[in-house]
Amino acid sequence: MGALIGLVLRYAYTGAISNFPFKNVLHAHSHIMLLGFLFNGLLLLVWANFTKGFDKLSYRIYIAMQLCVAVMLVAFILQGYALYSILFSTMHLWLSYVLLIRLWKRLELKKGLHQLVKLGIIFHFISSLGPYMLGPLMVLELQESPWYQQAIFFYLHFQFFGVFFVWMLAVLLKKVSTIITSKQTLPIAISLVLLFAHSLDYSFNHWSIQFFGGLGSLLLFTVLLSFKNDFQKAKKQDKYMYAIILLIGLINVAGSIPIVANLVIGNRFILVAWLHLLFLGMYIPFLWMNVVKNMNLLLWYVYGFVVLFSEAILVFPAQVSQWLSISVLWLLFLAYFGVTLCIAYVHIKLLFDKK
Repeated sequence: MGALIGLVLRYAYTGAISNFPFKNVLHAHSHIMLLGFLFNGLLLLVWANFTKGFDKLSYRIYIAMQLCVAVMLVAFILQGYALYSILFSTMHLWLSYVLLIRLWKRLELKKGLHQLVKLGIIFHFISSLGPYMLGPLMVLELQESPWYQQAIFFYLHFQFFGVFFVWMLAVLLKKVSTIITSKQTLPIAISLVLLFAHSLDYSFNHWSIQFFGGLGSLLLFTVLLSFKNDFQKAKKQDKYMYAIILLIGLINVAGSIPIVANLVIGNRFILVAWLHLLFLGMYIPFLWMNVVKNMNLLLWYVYGFVVLFSEAILVFPAQVSQWLSISVLWLLFLAYFGVTLCIAYVHIKLLFDKK
């Protein structure tokens, strides 16, 4: 559903649909993919790998969260940010607090990779400060101020990197039997906090922003690189995933260079390319690798091609459009049509898998 809504957005962006509620549908798309898919998938992987399984009350809380996501999906499309969408997104957030506290208490061990899981839980609570600031900023009529945008960026950063990235790393390192210490966990935490400086670049211009962002990205990449020996004898798919994570780390380092940072800030297409690279290029493949059994190799090739093609269009729109003699917006629609078909095939197959 999330992928299909994204495809509709791309079609509407070509101008093929008149009077299309673009912002409302965009909010629905982002919320269902962020909360209904990524958060759910990684949460369940963590629960499966670091606890003895769901208890009845936790499962009921989880189901209640899905009902909130379903209502959010409809509410955002019909009214955007208004009473029902805000109400049920708040309910989802509060339910997630309860569920993650229960997860914390049910972690089987207290050291090692479980510290990474706890770090992700802490970052989830920290990230929620962003949405809580939106209300006061609206009351103060500061919707157009940089602080309003930064409140949103604060939430997204600590979800994408503070929660999702940390949980993904914990599950992946568990698969290769990595023993992690506080000497590695603490630098990861510090680096992810410092990386928020990259978001501040969108609203402010000061040397310290790029300095701390660069420091955080270098620190994170150094820690990630320290795990390389653990992947020497790992399965191919885990090696590929580790390589993708290192690539993301390198791009973060590059984003600390002023020329690159200014390029991203001034070009919305590149920002979308970055977000989609995280989502489509790292998190979705990671979930598929851990859930889908015997996934067809051809499907991997097709999915990889359409994702890389969409990234190329976003980063080099004029060149690709001129080369293929098709407008950029229609090229993006075609690329995401391929992405949607791949996602639909995998998840419909999972949905009806009897095993």
